[in-house]
Amino acid sequence: MVNTPATHSPPSVRLRRGLLAAFLFALFMGAGPGLYLINGYAREGGTILGMPALYAWAVGWCAVEAALVLAAYLLIWRKQPE
Repeated sequence: MVNTPATHSPPSVRLRRGLLAAFLFALFMGAGPGLYLINGYAREGGTILGMPALYAWAVGWCAVEAALVLAAYLLIWRKQPE
């Protein structure tokens, strides 16, 4: 009996590029120039879920980045079983 390994298709290039683009966008929006979008609201003392607006904005985008890293691990980086 010949033991043939299970064939798993590698993650598509589109998936890799999509996750990378989404991560770079989240990085840009969270700690970069994306802060200017919420800065006026924060200057007026605005809050989001009871937190200062700038802090909530940054934490929210960090959560998006963490979710993207988790998705990359589950879909791309994890070693496929043999």
